[in-house]
Amino acid sequence: MILQALAASIGALCLLSAPAVAQTPPGPGPGARMGPPRTLADIPAWTDGLFGHLDANQDAAITGDELAALSSGPAAAMGGGRLRRMIAQSDSSNDGRISREELTAGTERMFTRMDADGDGTLSDAELPRPPAPPRPPSIPMPAPEPMPMPEMPGGD
Repeated sequence: MILQALAASIGALCLLSAPAVAQTPPGPGPGARMGPPRTLADIPAWTDGLFGHLDANQDAAITGDELAALSSGPAAAMGGGRLRRMIAQSDSSNDGRISREELTAGTERMFTRMDADGDGTLSDAELPRPPAPPRPPSIPMPAPEPMPMPEMPGGD
C-alpha cells in the first residue's frame, strides 16, 4: 500500500516540462504525462526526464535542496512529499546525492514491485490509484433536545 502511494505521487513530477529551479516547485508543461513508466523499456527515458527536471544546478546529482521543491506548493499537493522520500531511498551510496544511475535503479526496483504479474508492463490494475482528495473536517452536530410529551385533554 505504501508503495502504491509512493508511485502515485510520481504523477506530481510527470507534469514537468522544464528544469526546476532550486526552491521553486515545478509546474506542468506541454506534452506532460502522468504516472510511472508503463514498461521496463520506458524507465531510462522516464528517469532521464525526471532527473533533468530535478537537477536544477546541473551538477549530475539530485540533492536535498533540489528535492525540497517537491515539498511545497502545487507539487506537495500532488504527493510530492511522498515522491521526495521515494527518490531519497534511491541513494544507494548514502552520500546525500542521487546520481542518474541510482535514480534509474531505484525506479526499476519500484517498477518490479508494482508489476505483480512480472510481465514487464504495468497494467491499469497494477497502477496505483491517485490519492483521494482531502475531505473537509466534519463538525459534530449537537444532540437534539427530546420533544416534550403532548398533554392529553381531559387527563389528570
